[in-house]
Amino acid sequence: MLEISTTGFEKRIAAEVPSFSRGQAKKAAKKLAWMAQNMRETFDFFEGLRILGIISDPTARDAVRNVEAQA
Repeated sequence: MLEISTTGFEKRIAAEVPSFSRGQAKKAAKKLAWMAQNMRETFDFFEGLRILGIISDPTARDAVRNVEAQA
């Protein structure tokens, strides 16, 4: 199996989440690379960050808020 480089992931994470230290970005990049390599489903970069909990998904929160408001 082809090994995926984490350098690109690290740079993109550092750009999207400036509050992360280099070590945190490296660890998250390693997880994203593992997901990309080992999972059957293909996730885009931002979806991978949402799955890891690095960035939030406002759409899901808005949906829950809308459902609760209707009840």
